[in-house]
Order: sequence, then structure tokens, then C-alpha cells
Amino acid sequence: MRSVIISASFLLFGGCATVSMVSGEATVETSLNANQTALRLASDEFCDQLENEGWVNTSGGLAGLASILMNGRDSGKPDTSAYLAQFEADEMTASDLSTLLVEDAEQVRIGLSAVTGEANTVLADTDAKTERGDVTSYERALVKAQRARRTFLEARDTLAGRTSNLTTVDTTLDALATEIDAARRVADDLAARYASIGESAV
Repeated sequence: MRSVIISASFLLFGGCATVSMVSGEATVETSLNANQTALRLASDEFCDQLENEGWVNTSGGLAGLASILMNGRDSGKPDTSAYLAQFEADEMTASDLSTLLVEDAEQVRIGLSAVTGEANTVLADTDAKTERGDVTSYERALVKAQRARRTFLEARDTLAGRTSNLTTVDTTLDALATEIDAARRVADDLAARYASIGESAV
């Protein structure tokens, strides 16, 4: 998947060089494609991080993503047993596990915020021709963030059996939920932008 996206970005830049002969147009086209490519690459890297850390399951491929986007929900259960096993074992103290959970959830929040920043950059450029790839890549990042939060909530419930001091954990998970809600609104705006461009082209 990574190689496909990167290859696509090279094709986009190559297209700009051959299509835009006027210097002003070339500058605009390169800028737009750079923004769109940045969003796709940021989304891809974010999803890779979540999978590599064991916070979500590995990608189910294009068919799985298409099902998620078409049905409007993710019905799959992430395979995060290795991560969650840490909270069931006795190797780490409850305090250390709380710290781990807070740090991991905060990483997801910060990462999603960065991807959302790229999406907002695309939205802010009124000349940008938002493509379906921009929408799906951002939606995929949103889905992965939601899955990660469910993993953390399950870890939190397990940890609750070992300690009642979960204030910081709950505050961090609430902050992640708020970030996800904000990302959901941006995803709607991005999809609406893509739809309006499609309608105007008809």
C-alpha cells in the first residue's frame, strides 16, 4: 500500500510538469498536489504507526476499507491481544501500566491531530481539486484512531481491576475522543468538498 501511494505521488508531480506550461499555473498545480500528497502520506504513516504498535489490527486491504466506507461503520474487532495481554499480566505494576496507557493514547491523539492539520490545509485551499484518494486516506486514519481508542478502553477496563486511580487515564482518553470527534467533522467537510466538485463537473 505504501509503495502504491508513493508511486501515485510521483505520477501526480510528473503530471504537473507536463500539463502546466504557464509558470503561474505550474506553481499552483504543484502546490495543490503537494498538499494532497502530504495528506495521503501523513494518513498512511499514522495508520502504519498504529498497526506497528499493536494498537489496531493490521490492514484488511482495499476490500476491507471499501466495506468500512460504504457501510459507514467498522464492524471488525481489532486483533490487539498482544497489547492487551500486558494489562492482564503481572510483569508491570498498575502505575506503570497507567503511564503506558496514557502515553500511548496521547501519541494517537497527537498523531491524529497532525493528520487533521493536513486535511485542513487541503480544505483551506479554495483552488484545490480534492480527490477521492484524499477523502479515503483521511477516513482510513479516522477509522484506525477509533479502533485504537477502543483498544485503550478495553485496556482501561482491565486495569480498573488492579487500581482505582484512573483519573489521568480517563482524562487522556476523553481528550482522544474529542480529537476523534473533531476529525469526524473534518472528514465530513472533506467528503462534502469532494462531492461538490463532482457535481460541478457534471
